[in-house]
Amino acid sequence: MRVMHAESVAAALRSQPGPPEVDIETASGPVVLALPEPLGGVPVPGATNPEQLFGSAYAGCMVFAIEHAARRRRIDRAMLEGLRSEASVRIGRARDGTNRLEVDLVLRLPRIGQVAAEELCAFATRFCPFHQAIEGNVAATFTVVGSGEGEGEGEGDGGGAGGRDG
Repeated sequence: MRVMHAESVAAALRSQPGPPEVDIETASGPVVLALPEPLGGVPVPGATNPEQLFGSAYAGCMVFAIEHAARRRRIDRAMLEGLRSEASVRIGRARDGTNRLEVDLVLRLPRIGQVAAEELCAFATRFCPFHQAIEGNVAATFTVVGSGEGEGEGEGDGGGAGGRDG
């Protein structure tokens, strides 16, 4: 692997009574993680939880990946206007007693026809390491919502979806 970017973070359990909280140190500044209430946590002002961070990272990564894929396919950036990625992340207990994630990702490309949007998003998964990490490892759905009109709209001269191997 040719490393294009690297980040380091540190996590430490806060010393305090009550539900656990974790201090995260990043190059961009501190983040506080708290357990969601259904898992025994209490609301902590300004805190987030691991599921929110994972969903944010995956949804954001796919937006970057779609923009990159569109450039590679020579699709005018104006066609990405209104692009939205929505992640729903759930944590639950599996039959074997382990905690597991489930993720639903919805990608909305309102200016690109359905078929072209699906092809672009399939190609974009090659450029999102979060998608690659969960593929086959996490119960996930991946839904693409295009404009439903002008099926050829937005296709650059790169053609085809590309997929993982293209």
